[in-house]
Amino acid sequence: MKRQIIGAAAAMLLSCGLASAADLPAKHVYKAPPPVAAVWGWTGFYVGVHIGTGWGNVESELTSIGLGGLGGFGGGAFPISSHGVSGFLGGGQVGYNWQMGWVVLGVEGEISGAGLKGTTPCLVILACKTETDWVATLAGRLGVTIDKALVYVKGGVAWADSEYSVRSPGGGISSKVDTTRFGVLLGMGVEYALNQNWSAKIEYEYIDFGHDTFNFPFAFGPFTATATANIWQNLHTVKAGVNYRFGGGAVFANF
Repeated sequence: MKRQIIGAAAAMLLSCGLASAADLPAKHVYKAPPPVAAVWGWTGFYVGVHIGTGWGNVESELTSIGLGGLGGFGGGAFPISSHGVSGFLGGGQVGYNWQMGWVVLGVEGEISGAGLKGTTPCLVILACKTETDWVATLAGRLGVTIDKALVYVKGGVAWADSEYSVRSPGGGISSKVDTTRFGVLLGMGVEYALNQNWSAKIEYEYIDFGHDTFNFPFAFGPFTATATANIWQNLHTVKAGVNYRFGGGAVFANF
């Protein structure tokens, strides 16, 4: 009998405790803060290599011809050729990036060995030829990050070593000028982080070298002549490459 009374009392106490607990206000439940977005870090130096292709256009006009001691003629401009150049190029690059949130600023220098060539008939019996052996650029970059990708535009200056030659079929008449051209560059590209240090890129560049005036010397037995010509040149390039970055990785911050 005592056991029954004790059991009934315990049941009553338990039911009263549960009812009282149900009437108590709910305790505060801790909620974790929202996850912080991860921004891939691009700040630091990098070096890399690239390979690609280039094409462009070369136009020239004759402005004067001097015939040794016999004088010459000029005073006008006579178009003599317009032809394309194309070929492959490859080389290396070095640069530095500064990252500020989603924005990345950078500076980059590139140098490429090139085999860009083109030939066209000119002045009826001659052939005008252009060969560009190397191209170097120095440009600033402005980009935005999208996950592990960096989408950027670039602008700067460029230099190219070009040889312009004029030659008859048998080689009896020939002349050439080897010069380093200076121009302006605009471009765009995408770079993707493969891991903390390695990234891959593909980019397009347009380079305008404007026009320069060159003197082409000729020899005809004891006689000499000098032809003066204005030459315009531009160049388009598409390059793919890889970079090794000293630094980088995932940076966690709220922006």
